[in-house]
Amino acid sequence: MPEQRDISDALNSLSANSEAVILHVADQQCAEWPQQVWSTQPDARSRCVEDNRFHLHYLSAAVSAGDPTIFSDYCGWAKIVLQKRGIAASHFEQNLRYLEDMVLKTAPEHIADVIVGYLDIALRHLPEYPDEPAPVVVSEYRGPLVKQYVERIIAMDAEGAARLIESQATDANSVLDLYLNVLQPAQREVGRLWQVNAISVAVEHYATATTQKILNRLSHAIPPRGKHNARFAGLCPEGEHHCLGLQMVCDLSQLDGWETYFIGANTPTNSAIQLLKQLQPAVVGVSMATLMALHNTRALITKVKEALPDAVVLAGGYAASLGKDLWKTFGADAYAADGESALITLNQILAERKAAAAPSNPRAG
Repeated sequence: MPEQRDISDALNSLSANSEAVILHVADQQCAEWPQQVWSTQPDARSRCVEDNRFHLHYLSAAVSAGDPTIFSDYCGWAKIVLQKRGIAASHFEQNLRYLEDMVLKTAPEHIADVIVGYLDIALRHLPEYPDEPAPVVVSEYRGPLVKQYVERIIAMDAEGAARLIESQATDANSVLDLYLNVLQPAQREVGRLWQVNAISVAVEHYATATTQKILNRLSHAIPPRGKHNARFAGLCPEGEHHCLGLQMVCDLSQLDGWETYFIGANTPTNSAIQLLKQLQPAVVGVSMATLMALHNTRALITKVKEALPDAVVLAGGYAASLGKDLWKTFGADAYAADGESALITLNQILAERKAAAAPSNPRAG
């Protein structure tokens, strides 16, 4: 295992030299593969730059967490994305080797050993990853409704999708079921369709915006099923723009009886802390869908815990699930993989707080 100082030096090197490495590798890709269909497109170089920026972000996150699986799994995901857009796995493999070469040329040996070690592991495992994403798991009971909903939103029929969902919403329990067993898997299916290039980014954004509108309508139309007398605030760190999953968790907690504040995406840290001090929530939910905002996530959680030492920080979002217990490296107290587990975790936290606050029974004498 690398020494902690070597890991720190490797992260500093990646941060300081990333743009130079990215630009050099992108130029090398475009120069050496001039006849490939993807390389003849007008924006080929800018796409290479963007892709390599993602590669290095996830590589840095893996090194920071001390977990090569994070980068290997990302490469397995990226392999599908790229293949579905006409870039063969062999080209992606060569892309990673270009990154290795640049690290070896530019970094001191003890730093290069750390970074190249993570790249080598990813390259070794890349052929083992599938060429197709796993299907989205949907309950048999709700499968037909999920299919109809996805068909309508990717057909740009927002009102038809809304009517389909709202026709099934009768009370808080039915809305909870729709969130967990229809809207959540439907959004995952939309993500899968984008990954395999079946829909464009614009259609994926439209689908997400449609679901957000439906969430807003449902959350205000149905009264909660109880009252907990506890506050939950949810936000994304600065630089994180994906907040649909967090919005679902906030809506679910509101329907369950929490006093909920959905602060939203891309929240500046200092402004977030000021508002959280005012709200004094029992639980603060911090969501990160990608690792692009890793540094800001850690900084936000650190400041939340300093400002609100009694609050529990609940981590969520796809990026928090990468690797083994990556969320613990953020400084969070708990983790929830989806809306259902978030609701269970919130109520466990509340039950533990009530038990700790209850007066102990005097022993009978």
